Amino acid sequence: MEVNQKLQRLKKLSVLMDSQFAGPFGFKFGLDGLLGFIPLVGDFVTSFISLYIVLQAALLGCGPSVILRMGLNILIENLIDVLPVFGNFFDFFWKANNKNILLLEQHLLNPSRTSVNSRLILGLVAFVVLAILIGSLALTIYLFKSLFYWLALFFS
Repeated sequence: MEVNQKLQRLKKLSVLMDSQFAGPFGFKFGLDGLLGFIPLVGDFVTSFISLYIVLQAALLGCGPSVILRMGLNILIENLIDVLPVFGNFFDFFWKANNKNILLLEQHLLNPSRTSVNSRLILGLVAFVVLAILIGSLALTIYLFKSLFYWLALFFS
């Protein structure tokens, strides 16, 4: 099967999962949001389909940085999905599959630019995560120092 045919099949799957149906005010949604309301099974099925799209992107030649960025889209969706009620509604808005198909299309048109952009975004995400970790560690140290200071004052 040629690349364009594979891309079209993946696009159809992505649209089915993320934007097949029209809601009020032109809002589009797909099976991903609906299946998310089925406990355990729904999230497993939607994650499996999302990972299938990423696997196919890898087979079509997407580089590691683009694949990691696609994985990040799925990770964000699944992390927010853990939150009761809010997570289920988040699925209707995030549309990780559509984002990943767009990344695949960009890669097929201009692989080097897409890889560079993906590396920049992944680097920014790594920087933010590292900053949060360092900030959390600094806050923890400060709180313990303050606690010991106040305990020393109280017991002396």
